[in-house]
Amino acid sequence: RRCSPWQVVLGEPHACSCAAFRKEKGLCKHLCWILLKKYGLPRDHQYAFKSGLLEREIEDILQRLQQEQTLRPEQTAFSSTLNEENEILFIHQKEIDIEDVCPICQEEFLKMMLPITFCRYSCGNNVHIKCMKIWADHQDELGPDSVVKCPLCR
Repeated sequence: RRCSPWQVVLGEPHACSCAAFRKEKGLCKHLCWILLKKYGLPRDHQYAFKSGLLEREIEDILQRLQQEQTLRPEQTAFSSTLNEENEILFIHQKEIDIEDVCPICQEEFLKMMLPITFCRYSCGNNVHIKCMKIWADHQDELGPDSVVKCPLCR
């Protein structure tokens, strides 16, 4: 049996492409997995029971996740990994200095303390997650299965 990829969207309201969600319109196992495992919400957290999250609530979850990763960098730091053909799959994230700014909004990373992502495939530069979402929304050539390119190295 072939596994189908489910499309999960966090927002107000949440959405999932699985049959259980379409039928019952409640939290399905895919939404629960994202909230509890991927984003590390405790099972008794109020957001884990809601059928949708506002943008500020999602930002709260992402900021909490970033703070946990900052406190435990040895467990969450991305390092170069090799596959069977010895090709590098991911590169190291560049360290954030006090004067470093987001290439999209030009705000200082350490001043705003918003959740950050980085280019895992080429340059390792940092970008606010919120800014990357805006960048992705404005990419005209993106199809449903295409990858968002880094705004710095593309």
